Amino acid sequence: MMTTFAVSDTPPADGPDFKPTHPWDAWFFPSLVAIFWVGLVMGFGGDMVYKAKQGQLTFPLIVHVHAAVYVGWMVLLTTQVALIRKGRSDLHRKLGVASLGFVPVMLLVGPMAAFTTQTARFGTPASDPAFLAIQLGGLVSFAILIVAALLNRKDAALHKRLVLLSTLTLVDAGFARWVGPIWGPVLGPALGSPFWTNYLILYGCTAALMLSIGVYDLVTRGRLLPGYVLGLILAMSGHFIIVTAYLNPAWGVFCKGLIGGLAGH
Repeated sequence: MMTTFAVSDTPPADGPDFKPTHPWDAWFFPSLVAIFWVGLVMGFGGDMVYKAKQGQLTFPLIVHVHAAVYVGWMVLLTTQVALIRKGRSDLHRKLGVASLGFVPVMLLVGPMAAFTTQTARFGTPASDPAFLAIQLGGLVSFAILIVAALLNRKDAALHKRLVLLSTLTLVDAGFARWVGPIWGPVLGPALGSPFWTNYLILYGCTAALMLSIGVYDLVTRGRLLPGYVLGLILAMSGHFIIVTAYLNPAWGVFCKGLIGGLAGH
């Protein structure tokens, strides 16, 4: 069991045939979180090294706050995994309750960092106001999924999967910085559409990780949780809506006017 919220040991409500736990869970879910870390470290670490070499390693304060809060979420998630591995479900639950304050903070500093960076870059070669679709869209998906996870916290199996799906809507930025640019420009054109090139760059890895949870459940339980399926549909629908908006000229015009106004142009 892995979660950032308090959970009970009540069997899942999605059906008696779905086993709440499986011996392989002790390895699969921690490994999944480890992959999250690899994506973030490789993506943002590589980006920081590049910017340092270019003398561009300067950011507004809100960006540092944003980074600290979001890394804090990952540290919290990892700590919860470790507590369950050690059999300390009591501390796991207490920390879950204490972690509730993270969510509104994340939903506040995320947009603040997005608008601050977009405003600072306006009029420069790095300016891309339409990218707000990606910066803000992921937070919408995160908010819906994490609220759903909270509402289902008494169903440990479903709650855990919704927390993982919600976190995957955040860590996509790391994978998009190093894996996406490798396969997106190669596979995207083969699919005959700029949409797929952008989709694979931005969300190819996280979509695969989201699907891997379902594959794992089919292998270990022989079925899927309906709640997980709904969460997956929501998350991946968000991906499609975000990429569509990002490529839409009307959205670009709107964002350019919005950011230009905030920048005083």
